[in-house]
Amino acid sequence: MTATFEETLAQFRLTVSGPAEEVPLARAALVIAQSEYPNLDIDAFERRLQDIAETLGHQLGRDPERQTPHFVVRGINRYLYRELGFRGNSELYDDPKNLYMNEVLSERLGIPVTLAILYADVCQRVGLDVRPVGLPGHVICRYTPAGVSEDAVLIDAFNFGRLLTPRDCQVLLRNIFGARVPFKEHYLASLSPRQVIQRLLHNLKAGYLQRGDEDRAARVIDLLIAMFPWDLDEIRDRGMLRERLGEVDSALRDLEEYVRFRAGARDIQTVTEAVRSLRRHRPDGAR
Repeated sequence: MTATFEETLAQFRLTVSGPAEEVPLARAALVIAQSEYPNLDIDAFERRLQDIAETLGHQLGRDPERQTPHFVVRGINRYLYRELGFRGNSELYDDPKNLYMNEVLSERLGIPVTLAILYADVCQRVGLDVRPVGLPGHVICRYTPAGVSEDAVLIDAFNFGRLLTPRDCQVLLRNIFGARVPFKEHYLASLSPRQVIQRLLHNLKAGYLQRGDEDRAARVIDLLIAMFPWDLDEIRDRGMLRERLGEVDSALRDLEEYVRFRAGARDIQTVTEAVRSLRRHRPDGAR
């Protein structure tokens, strides 16, 4: 069955509502994918994730947390990367397909954020406390066995599940941003499911803007605002995109809301001028 974007948007809003830690991360990512693939069968891909998890659970044994964390991670990595063939898509890193979970599961290629979603989701389905961690520019995972933080290990899902030390994370950050982004301890904090989804959507938005695909970028912003209705920066960006797309009334609604609640913003003069211009170009008699 083909879903309209409005139906997908409503489903996404429902999926990401509720208590922060109970948002189903992989399902939310699959709903995002449905915005690009209207015929996508979300339940079928969730069953695929469950099948992967059941096989992994069988391979790890009845009580994997009695094993050392490194032994458990080696078992996970052997199955996901060696047997199933998942890997980071270094060759076509900027391809938007890397951000759609149906493509990641079908092609077994992704970038850090989507592979971290896959890794965490499959592990959580077998009862392991694995969560995405929000390094700037490179999402990784943390496995905390039996809730004992001293035994936690950091995992780079993009690089075949490589184990990382905090020092490795500092080097990784420096390799991406150079010395201009100093390492901070809170970078190693776990992300909530909504924060992970926000990272995924920001990547999609940036990618489509770089490609000049303003229709898709505006659609991604709709998803961001469905999750965070009072994100005024996204409301402004959507208004500016709608202005360029010639959607005068909807652009005005967004930009007027930004001006109303962000009177002291640095860009308020630019946005105010855009509002004046849109008002001048409204059809005669429009209010």
